[in-house]
Amino acid sequence: MGEGNSLEVRLAGFNTDAENRSSTPETLSAAYARISRDPRPIGLLRREAASEMERARESNRRIVFGYGHGSVAEHAFFNFDLLDLSRLAAEAVQSFRLASFTEKSQRYIRLERDWVIPEEVPSALRDEWTASLEGLFGLYGRACRALEEAGLSEGRAREDARYLLPLATSCQMGMSLNARELEHMIRRLSAHPLAEVRQLSSQLLDSAEGVAPSLLRHLEPVAMDHLAWQHPEPGNLELPGDVALVRGDDDGVVGARLLQRDRGGSLKTARHGWPDLESDEKRRLFRNVLGSLGPYDALPREWELACFTFEVVVSASAYAQLKRHRMSTQLVSAYSPALGIRVPSSFADNGLEGLLEEADAISQAWGQRLDDRAAEYMFTNAHRRAVVVRLNAREMYHFARLRLDSHAQWDIRDLAGRMVDLAVAAAPLTMASAAARGSGGASPR
Repeated sequence: MGEGNSLEVRLAGFNTDAENRSSTPETLSAAYARISRDPRPIGLLRREAASEMERARESNRRIVFGYGHGSVAEHAFFNFDLLDLSRLAAEAVQSFRLASFTEKSQRYIRLERDWVIPEEVPSALRDEWTASLEGLFGLYGRACRALEEAGLSEGRAREDARYLLPLATSCQMGMSLNARELEHMIRRLSAHPLAEVRQLSSQLLDSAEGVAPSLLRHLEPVAMDHLAWQHPEPGNLELPGDVALVRGDDDGVVGARLLQRDRGGSLKTARHGWPDLESDEKRRLFRNVLGSLGPYDALPREWELACFTFEVVVSASAYAQLKRHRMSTQLVSAYSPALGIRVPSSFADNGLEGLLEEADAISQAWGQRLDDRAAEYMFTNAHRRAVVVRLNAREMYHFARLRLDSHAQWDIRDLAGRMVDLAVAAAPLTMASAAARGSGGASPR
């Protein structure tokens, strides 16, 4: 990877009917669409679709777009290589829930002059833009060396030094998704305010359209697609410790369902009866479930009934990990210098805060010269944004297991610890084992 605008999308693969030597995933979609109305064996339906590709495509157009059965498009699956995409644009891509991503990690890899020059930077300012990026990467290199000399491991030095890297830093990722989500992604990305993201949308369409034209039709953005990218300024936030529980369900939400399962009757009746139960009986109902959990077991779906809504302020580095929990609801603000920067303890311990102050000055200077969204390219991993996050209790357990683990990065681990503490305070029986599962345990209190 190098400097400049060299975004590249490669269609790495897609599923086909191997038995019938089909060259497109469309024949599988067409064959499976017929299952509900055609009594013939599936194998025969697949063979017929593979032998009559144009008829299969017309069938897809009629069923998916004429009748509105969009789930048929989910049988077609694609794999893409995304190269030389900025970390800022990567956030837009990874906001889609029904896709899989694996990204080059700044935590494990030492970076060298890998950045994007966005179209929004006028040509007259590009030399200055490049000089600023050189400056930030220079600060990153200085931090890596200083932290290693202070006794940190090479990996930990990289992990903390990356707080100096800008969101213009380029990355690469592998992405896999079905045709229905791909169509949604292409349409929504095409409405993004940044040219780089719109270019990505165009390249995704160019790569996949020739393979599955009958499954990619609704591509013109609508008002909702534009609304999705409107990130408000955070304003003056009052969040002690940068984390607040805005709303959290109590133990009665899950407890009532456990009571219903234990005694029968309606959920409404169980909800009314829950407050009258003795404490020991309430603990018994939860212990019957939590006591049998292994460290990697998912909780029963009853835990999805309870939800917790948080407002948090996180660094770009921590958000890069928070955003991977795509089954949660996440509503983000713009990055804002007004929220300050996240300073790794290793910087404070070794007198390196000045490097972050230099980086912040570079970022803020560009914030006064460019449109707000384009200026975010020059913000660093230390800069922060506000996020409203809503997770159900089942997802909270998953979040705790991954982000409270000793291998988790310190920034997201700190955030997860505060969120779990607040959830436990709101629903102590429902969340009884969350902290223990984060360290590999599963025993309820």
